[in-house]
Amino acid sequence: MDSRSPQAEIIRPWASLLFRDYRLVWIASVFSAAAIQVRNVAGLYQVYEISGSALQLGITGFLQAFPFVIFGLFAGAVADSFDRKKLLVATMIAQLIPSLLLGLLTMTGAVQAWHVYTFGFVGALVEVFNWPARSALIPRLVPRSYLMNAMTLNTIIIQASFLLGPAIGGVLIDQTGLVATYFTTIGLLLPAGFAILAMRTSGVPQGERRRVNLRSIFEGIEFIWIQRIILSLFLLDFGVTLVGFYRPILPIFAADVFKTGAAGLGVLYGAPSAGAILGSLAVLMVGDVERKGVMVVIAALIFAASLALLGVSQGFSMALIATLILGFSDSLSVAIRRTVVQLLAPDGMLGRASSLITIFAQATNGLGAILAGAAAQWIGAPNALLLGSAVCFLMILVICAAIPQLWRYHS
Repeated sequence: MDSRSPQAEIIRPWASLLFRDYRLVWIASVFSAAAIQVRNVAGLYQVYEISGSALQLGITGFLQAFPFVIFGLFAGAVADSFDRKKLLVATMIAQLIPSLLLGLLTMTGAVQAWHVYTFGFVGALVEVFNWPARSALIPRLVPRSYLMNAMTLNTIIIQASFLLGPAIGGVLIDQTGLVATYFTTIGLLLPAGFAILAMRTSGVPQGERRRVNLRSIFEGIEFIWIQRIILSLFLLDFGVTLVGFYRPILPIFAADVFKTGAAGLGVLYGAPSAGAILGSLAVLMVGDVERKGVMVVIAALIFAASLALLGVSQGFSMALIATLILGFSDSLSVAIRRTVVQLLAPDGMLGRASSLITIFAQATNGLGAILAGAAAQWIGAPNALLLGSAVCFLMILVICAAIPQLWRYHS
């Protein structure tokens, strides 16, 4: 890798894409993210079409998220022990299997609901190993000063796939049918695999070869505990998301508060993703941020204030603005958190540290959904958000007081 910056003075929004191997990883991520989102949507649609069961629909969605929590640390240890480039290629090849088998089973008319959520689980399990390997490669592909730009460009793929993937999947299902939709995901995964194969950068972790065992897995947790800056970022994200996870109760606002129906609910659900993309674009325009600790605390405070704004919203337009800001501020936190992990974690720890980000996010979303639902049932959705906002502010102050290094951190 050429470590010289192609734009020495200004980090432009697309700067990291000027580096060949990063560009290849980014292209691979675009294709694979699109393929997985389309396949997930097709699976959910097909389960409901076959069974008409809301319970089986829930099982399908659960099995698409469950592997990230259970196998995340193990996947991170694998990424720190084996060639990350080969691991990425292996995951791309393995992702072909669920798409191929679901397509063939649907074509022959033999498909059943349990096939769909079983292969959805398999696809999610494979993806667990892709994430830490890909994240651990990025610091090798761009100069250190470009890491925030590179991580944000990588994150915006995920945000865009959540926003556009379901829409693309729905159009494909309506226009071509489920069989063609499943086979289309194969056509998306193949160029992703070829892009990784074309990379010149080595994927072998630095240092001596590590064995994957319980000790190596728990070393990741020990590292986060010792590295106080990363610990404070994780605690901040955990605390704010736990009491401020608003998405599960948006249907209450659409149905009971604003009475906008399904169309309004769709807009409310899409607004945070649109806000997240805008936030990522803002980070790309700014370039690198030296006072990263200050930025992440401010983003958390804005998130907490936006929860209150949504809670007191008297009209749909105000609620829409609040959800846009929630997505915007959250994307700033994500950009900082992922960048700081890349800056502070040694190469041999990058896979495990990156996997912990995903585990925290998945586990916190699950717990936060339960808390949000319980609070909304107890005191109503608007009051639940106001309470969540107050607790968010309190948690931010407590974490900043307990770990003052966060506010002072800069890079």
